[in-house]
Amino acid sequence: MKLSQERSRQTREQILAAARALFAVQGFEQTSIDQVAAGAKVAKASVFAHFGDKTNLLAALGLVEIEAIFERSRRLASAPMTEPLDTTIHRLLSPWLDYFGADPAFARLYLSQSGLGAGPFTERFLSICHELEGLTATLIRAALPACDDARATMLSRGIQALLHEVMVYRLSGWTPDAAAARAMLEDFLTVWIAGASARASASANASASASADAGGSASPA
Repeated sequence: MKLSQERSRQTREQILAAARALFAVQGFEQTSIDQVAAGAKVAKASVFAHFGDKTNLLAALGLVEIEAIFERSRRLASAPMTEPLDTTIHRLLSPWLDYFGADPAFARLYLSQSGLGAGPFTERFLSICHELEGLTATLIRAALPACDDARATMLSRGIQALLHEVMVYRLSGWTPDAAAARAMLEDFLTVWIAGASARASASANASASASADAGGSASPA
């Protein structure tokens, strides 16, 4: 049993190593499962047995780094906030932007979440993306107490859309480098959070005014 498990592990590592090398040289789209199998010196059926399809294979390659980035993000979101909200969210998302900017194939995987097929590696990847949205919402709720869960989630989804936009610019070459992409994200976040803060303040003031009016109406003449 242990020998079989060891052989399975070795086969999996051979496939990952071959895929990593091929994707680096000729790109994800141009690499076929047949080439990966040949590079790994295994049967094509073994690639499908371990990973299901090429997209899951790509997800498996990226998940080690993605899991590490997510863990750092989780620690940041759970720590006391000592900076403005937009700065904190920028710190949260910048490592993701840097990673995706350095790995266009994985960035496209992130941008095409709704079209990903089922599989253990793509499902974990999608779960992390959803959890990242949740971390952003947690920061929003902490900094803007007037935001309820539904509004914090909506604002977080808007921030994810801004991150997508910056990634499209980065992949298209419309931003020249990682620093320019981070600067664009920072500008987007400044405007987005300013609007959210103003709306939250207005909502809190309206609630306080309504409470004061209700208290005044209840006072005896």
